[in-house]
Parts: sequence; C-alpha cells; structure tokens
Amino acid sequence: MKRMSATTFTAHVSPKLPIPQTSCMSSAPSSPIGVEATITISTKKPNKMSTASVESNESSDPLESDYSENDEDEVENDSASEEEDEDESLQKSKSESEEDPEGNEDDSDDDNIKGHRQFSLDDFQILKTVGTGTFGRVCLCKDKYANSYCAMKLLAMTDVIRLKQTEHVKNEKNILEEIKHPFTVNLIWSTKDECCLYMMFEYVCGGEMFSYLRNAGRFSSPAANFYACEIVLALEYLHSLSIVYRDLKPENLLINRDGHLKITDFGFAKKLRDRTWTLCGTPEYLAPEIIQSKGHNRAVDWWALGVLIYEMLVGYPPFYDDNPFGIYEKILSGKIDWPRQMDPIAKDLVKKLLVLDRTKRLGNMKNGADDIKRHRWFKHLNWSDVINKKLTPPIIPQVTSDGDTSNFDDYPESDLKPATAVGESHLQLFKDF
Repeated sequence: MKRMSATTFTAHVSPKLPIPQTSCMSSAPSSPIGVEATITISTKKPNKMSTASVESNESSDPLESDYSENDEDEVENDSASEEEDEDESLQKSKSESEEDPEGNEDDSDDDNIKGHRQFSLDDFQILKTVGTGTFGRVCLCKDKYANSYCAMKLLAMTDVIRLKQTEHVKNEKNILEEIKHPFTVNLIWSTKDECCLYMMFEYVCGGEMFSYLRNAGRFSSPAANFYACEIVLALEYLHSLSIVYRDLKPENLLINRDGHLKITDFGFAKKLRDRTWTLCGTPEYLAPEIIQSKGHNRAVDWWALGVLIYEMLVGYPPFYDDNPFGIYEKILSGKIDWPRQMDPIAKDLVKKLLVLDRTKRLGNMKNGADDIKRHRWFKHLNWSDVINKKLTPPIIPQVTSDGDTSNFDDYPESDLKPATAVGESHLQLFKDF
C-alpha cells in the first residue's frame, strides 16, 4: 500500500469512480537500485510500504487567499537569483534550460500528437486503468487517428464539487498549461462534458520510481545522484515560474522508456507570491514550517528533496512512524539516524537540505538552486548535459511498446460506473476548463 498524501479533505480510501457513458472512458491521478551501470528491470507487483494519511480542516486552497504581504525575516529567493557572482558554468546551463527546457528528443511524440488538430473524446479508445485517485482514475488511451498512446485523467464533477476541490482542480489545470519541461509530465489537451473533466497527458510507460526503489531496497549513490540532479532542474524551473510543487515523493516520479525521470501529479502545486498556509503533502515529506502552520514557500520543495535523497540511499525516509503525529514529532525534533553505509558527501547535502530554519536551508538562500548545484555531490556534472538528457540512466524499464502497462499495477475495471451529469449552475463553475 502506498503512502497517501495529506489532503484538504478526508480521503483514506479511493471511492468508485463514476464514469460517463461515452466513447472515451477516463481517470484520475496515478498518485510509481543499487546499480552502478545501466540495467533492465521489471517492476511487476512491487512490495510497497504502508503509511498513514492525515487530514486538514481547510476545504479549499484558492490562489488569491493564502498570501502574506509581510515576512521580513524570510529570505527572498527571486532577488537572490540575480546575484552577479554566480559561476559562469551555472549561468550557461541555466540559460540553456530557460531557452530550451524541452531540449531533448523525447518530447517529439508530444509535439506530433498535438499538431494543429482539434481533439474530440471520440478520438480515443480506453485501454486500461493505470492509476486511481480520490475522485477519478488515469487510463491508458490510444489515439485512433495518430496511432499513439496517451494517459487520460478523468475527474467526476459531482465528486470534485462535493469534496470542495473545484479551485484545486482548476488551479492544477492552469499550472499544467503553463509548464513544459523535459522532467515533468506535460499536459497535451483538456476538455469537459456534462459529467466529467478530462486532462490528456503524455504516457510514461516505465512506471513509478516507488516500485523500482521498493524492489531494489535502496539505490546506489550514482543512481540516486542521477535522479536527484534531474529533480533539481525540474524544481528550479517550477520555482522560476513562482510555482511550488509540494508533493515530491517516489510515488510521484515516473521513469520514462528512455530511463529519464518525469514528475507527475500537480494537484498540490500552487502559484505563490509570498507564502501559503494550507496543510498538504505526504506526512514523511512535510517540512516543519508546514506542520507548525507558520506559512510556507518554495523552501518546502528543497526539504522534500532532502527526504527523497535520504530515502533513495537508505531505503526508507528519515522520519518514519506508524502514526502521522509521531512522524511530525520526529520532523520537528530534527533528529536523524545516519546509516554507516551512507555516502558521506550525499549525507552532507541531505543535512543542508533538512535544516529546520528555512532561511538557512540550502536552495532557499541568496543563490537559490545554484547552491545545491554547486554542492560536491554534483561536482562531476555538466548541467547542460543533464537538461539535454545526455547522462546514462541507471535503469532502463523493461517495456515491449509505447503502450506497455506491465510496470503499473492492475486495477479492477468493474469499479467503473456511469457518472451523474451536473446542473447548469455547477457546470458554470468549470466554464473555463
């Protein structure tokens, strides 16, 4: 059983999804080594860790309501990024990333399926469910005309409204329309009918990092380094757009057919001017300022990166307990058990990311993400090679075709049932979707 995210509503189990009677059935969010060289591995039926979910009393997270205009003791990352004393090599890699963030061959499929064509739900054939969420599921679909594959996320409007997630869903779609990066799952098209909301994404057939990590026990330092550097560039890109991700964990990291990483599930992502107070995320990955309701900003993503690097190298997160509140106590104490076998240089980076005071946390100081990119654990990297996917991946997923689903769990298709159409007043809530 996978870890569940802390949401702004009670959701311990996934309900059955209402599916409209249409030619394109669809779904909601998929929430997914110790090797020194490239390997081929299958991840069918991984052994998964179980942890608890938490609840929040807040019912919504509107973009305009969570900001504080005054935070005098907080570090300003935006102005910091303009420091003139940065390394020329970092400036070069950053400019290449900004000019061509999708500078890789892998995005050609996305461009081909988009073209100038007007999509219709009738264009897609549902093949199989590859992930489930609180009010929907994600299905593999085949484009009947382009003969290509995509992942279709479907949300039942009745459930979205009932769970007071209207603003969250609209915000997620707006953010997805704004971003395009080689290390994020990119939105291709979205639409709605009288029952459901649909979002079409590129299909990432390699499965979740979570599965590979659980099968391997832990990753080698070179393997963890490979994934960490791609995540750093993805988070740096999101932060440059004033977007905080807020749900980094192995379950939300997909491995593409070429072995490179894709961040998925932007349900908790948010545009920030200053700070926000909503309790959301996954217990083991929550930054202390989220738990303490002090207001948080993009620094929470760098905290989560520290937790992720630790989990990749050790096999379990640094703060773990059977009870969520036990996890929170350990996070706030800042005490971490360091296994002897852990790479000492990686340990130094994790220590600097898991700093309780966010103003002293690496990535949130005056040089922003460049402080992380300069760390000794990454000193061997050419960051231009990272963004252009020139590094050799430690894992190449075992797949037989672009539409292979063997790296995802099986889900009962019998859970599907016709969705209920919403009234005109409720439909107007999603008029811009």
